[in-house]
Amino acid sequence: MPYVMIANKKCTGCHMCELACSAWHEGAYRPSVARLHIEVNPTTTVIRGHTCLQTACAKCEEVCPTGAIERHSIVVRAVGLDEVEGWVLRVNEDLCTNCGSCYEVCPQEVIHEHPDRPVAYKCDLCDGTPQCVAFCQNPHVLAVDVRQSKTEKVPATV
Repeated sequence: MPYVMIANKKCTGCHMCELACSAWHEGAYRPSVARLHIEVNPTTTVIRGHTCLQTACAKCEEVCPTGAIERHSIVVRAVGLDEVEGWVLRVNEDLCTNCGSCYEVCPQEVIHEHPDRPVAYKCDLCDGTPQCVAFCQNPHVLAVDVRQSKTEKVPATV
């Protein structure tokens, strides 16, 4: 399953991925509503990227009492990267009751209550064209990349 991965050792902490994400989804440069986030420790300069692992994790989908977190097939196309097919988890805002169950179980801390609407929001890989990848200022080292989960890379046995 495709998901965005941020290489913590290669990321410079410029936050362009957050700006691109918020512009795509919200129509404004509001990093506070980006579907991923970069944590930069100013004391140690350690950088940690927080991104949704999509169906490789899916804890949010499992605990959603209304089925608001739904699986959708997707083909992810990113500049300079191979096309990746798989599934993405999306929040159906019509079904979401904002109960908060998904917020509590997310190990990456990337599903939250939307600040303007009483619903959950998370990464949906920008409908197959992840803007965080497209606008990463460090593309030569692939600080932001689209990956497949390890279970998808293992060939099926008969």
